[in-house]
Amino acid sequence: MKVQLFTNYTPRPKFHGKEIGTLVRKILREEKKNADSINVVLVDDGYLLEVNKKFLNHNYKTDVIAFDLGEGRNIEGEVYISVDRARTQARRYGVSLENEIMRLIAHGLLHLAGWDDASRAQKLNMRKRENLFIEWLYARRTKR
Repeated sequence: MKVQLFTNYTPRPKFHGKEIGTLVRKILREEKKNADSINVVLVDDGYLLEVNKKFLNHNYKTDVIAFDLGEGRNIEGEVYISVDRARTQARRYGVSLENEIMRLIAHGLLHLAGWDDASRAQKLNMRKRENLFIEWLYARRTKR
């Protein structure tokens, strides 16, 4: 599986690029999903608003949008993340920008794996799952 990071955002947030791939692979393995490729695309609010309008007919800013572009059994997806929203949320939650972006990557991948967050209960369950993956990622980092 190919995992790529793209950004139109300047300055580009600092990342441990390998960790994005590690997180993506862990989530897909745990969710028992296969993927051909996953692209993570970091953008600003304006860009993601235009994507939201054009493809989802939503006229509001959002933090993450995921698209499954695959036609077969495997996921071939793109996860778009607003760095502007992530920065605001990171401050609100008292976490680093990197942590919040990794959580949003997890959120987008869970959508690609079939999770929904339409109801309050679904949102809570999805948030718990996201947190498990982020805790795993950071626990893994401290073991090195």
